Amino acid sequence: MAAVHPIETLFGKGRHSACHLSAYCLILASMMGAASANAQPDSLPQGKTYYWAIPEQQLVGPVLRSSSSIDLKFLGREDRGLEEIEQQALAYPQTVQAIMLDSTESAIACARSWLQPLHTLDRCGQPAGFFRNILFRDTSRVTSSPHWTTLWDVARYPGQRTFFRGPRMTLEIALLADNVPPNKIYAELSTNAGIDRAFHKLNQLRPYIVWWHSPTDAQRILQKQTVLMGVIPGAIILSPQTKDTLTRPYQPDMNHILYSPAVWGIPATLPPEKTDETRAILLHNPPHLPYLPDTLPAESLEISDNFWATHALMLSERFNAWLTHSTLPCHSSSMPLMMEKPQR
Repeated sequence: MAAVHPIETLFGKGRHSACHLSAYCLILASMMGAASANAQPDSLPQGKTYYWAIPEQQLVGPVLRSSSSIDLKFLGREDRGLEEIEQQALAYPQTVQAIMLDSTESAIACARSWLQPLHTLDRCGQPAGFFRNILFRDTSRVTSSPHWTTLWDVARYPGQRTFFRGPRMTLEIALLADNVPPNKIYAELSTNAGIDRAFHKLNQLRPYIVWWHSPTDAQRILQKQTVLMGVIPGAIILSPQTKDTLTRPYQPDMNHILYSPAVWGIPATLPPEKTDETRAILLHNPPHLPYLPDTLPAESLEISDNFWATHALMLSERFNAWLTHSTLPCHSSSMPLMMEKPQR
């Protein structure tokens, strides 16, 4: 099987870079910034309140760390996907100063010129720590510490599992449960055979999966349903405020965590004077989620922003097709391994 093209082809190199604009997208972003600067600046209300938009404010807000001397005001995002991000990033007049995205959303927003470049390196996403999604179990029914493979052991542990409804994280979990070492996950997912392997593994567990769409949705599932185990946002099960609302004695396993990069972006229509302030905060003292530990637990995984910036749209298409069909959609020439190209 042919290997995929490297992310550097489109977005450039860098371990923590969420996106690097192509020359074309950079020109578009500059044009949008110029248009924003010339669009009736005197009509902008004086003393307007600007917000830093974060997903699921109730859950993410308490773990957000900020030492900025400026009083930042946070606004919860509804987590409605790319449509919401586009509307928020291109709104005029603009009231959102910065948007926290996952690295896949940031890469797509960058390529579509919804975000402004941060500095001369043309990068338009600034690292903002990591979301943590954690393997958990109902300790009254699963008495020993689980492993990724335990999720698929329905003979010994019958009951529902819960996962994020999307390819990101879910395909990684499937391969981890199929005994692929964490450091080999993306080499495997970068081949057609590896993607087929992940979907075949998911097929085995499909009747037992309860899907969540957002952290709030995951919290609701654990409050109202008796799922046996699964992978959920860490804020739900680690925060005393939310853990006490759950229906079962759910316990996280801190050796099995998926760390997903979070990224700040500046909306394309933010006024120039506010853009300068925001850029300075992001480059020197941004509010952020916890960063990676010095040593990653052996069975944990850092989600690859480079991989998902390249393959999110193609794998989302295949994942959605898999969800809506009773049989596994096999790889075909209509679903090639390719990068999203910037829209022109």
